[in-house]
Amino acid sequence: MALNDTFAIYDVVDFFVQDYVTGDLLFTVDYAESFTLKTDAEKLEIKGGIGAPVRLTASHSRVASCETVLPFVDVNVLSTKLGRKVTRSAQIVRKSERLLVSADAKAALSQTPETGTLKVYAITDGNLGKELSAGTPGDKEDEYSISSKDITVNTALKGEYIRVVYAYETDTGTPLIRVTGKDFPGYIVIGGEGYGEDENGNRAPVAFTCYRAKPTAEFEMTFKTGEATNVPFNCDLSADLVNGEESVFFDVIPLVGEKWGGATLGGGDSE
Repeated sequence: MALNDTFAIYDVVDFFVQDYVTGDLLFTVDYAESFTLKTDAEKLEIKGGIGAPVRLTASHSRVASCETVLPFVDVNVLSTKLGRKVTRSAQIVRKSERLLVSADAKAALSQTPETGTLKVYAITDGNLGKELSAGTPGDKEDEYSISSKDITVNTALKGEYIRVVYAYETDTGTPLIRVTGKDFPGYIVIGGEGYGEDENGNRAPVAFTCYRAKPTAEFEMTFKTGEATNVPFNCDLSADLVNGEESVFFDVIPLVGEKWGGATLGGGDSE
């Protein structure tokens, strides 16, 4: 049986995002915690007479937006929000390590440092101590030498810890998510589907389309013990021309003639 006109929506939706100009699929989401469509408008109150009672109210200047919270970090979502395509190539990354000096006065880095980036420090009583300089550690206690990933220090530091900082090159194909002062998000189209259920137990898909959306420019990523990093993906909606009708922000379409068959996207897609 078809879904009644009165039904409940009590679950999140799956959605996908396309480029507004080209129609290219940018990313899909089947893991959102919530998805909210909302509108607001200015209210004009016309007052007159003794005591200035409100005689008439009118609304104008409608605005619309959508808000969603994502419990996973998706590089393609971040790329769309930040307005800059994710590049995939070898990247330069900074690293810090606390290393134990072995009995033969050596310590192994986990990566090969870029030339000129390595800094080596002794650790004294658990505190950051004197910086060691490149040289001949066999003769001087405050010097070290490096060969590929292997550091050699003076034998006085055997069994002690050292602290190193350096930059290294990652593997080819590493994604780069970069925030700049000049890149901002462009317009997108958002489509999606959830389901509704009426009092007779009938379930049917409920689809929606936001025809012209722009992700808001604010960006926040929190790293916190015991909590997943939530990534807000919020958008301001602009009115668009749809099938000859102007000023359309979004459509919500209960697909009353269809039967809900479960998740629609079958897993998030990444490039």
